[in-house]
Amino acid sequence: MNIFNTLLDIIRRNPLTTVLIIMLFVAAPGLLGVFALILIIPLIIAIVGWFLVMYRVRKVQKSMDDQLRNHQHRTAGNNTYTNSSTHSTREGKVTVHVPQQEQRVSDDVGEYVDFKEE
Repeated sequence: MNIFNTLLDIIRRNPLTTVLIIMLFVAAPGLLGVFALILIIPLIIAIVGWFLVMYRVRKVQKSMDDQLRNHQHRTAGNNTYTNSSTHSTREGKVTVHVPQQEQRVSDDVGEYVDFKEE
């Protein structure tokens, strides 16, 4: 029913074009076929092209998702901020282990001076 209403709306808005198409259909059906091919072939090419582009985009997206999942799987064991006890904690809790740094200067070098701004 919606297609019928759409066709009636097109006929109401373009009466001259509709009359010309009907005349082509009656007088020269072969010419109408050529006219239809001129309109239909680019439409078909556009639709097929759109589906090919969307297929390629989805394929690349899936490939990128797989690469990200593999990368996360590989680096999960090599992460310096996690250890075996981190995996036993409950989900949502974050634990960061920072290695102790060596003291660069020994305690007997220099003296502490209290700083006061005037």
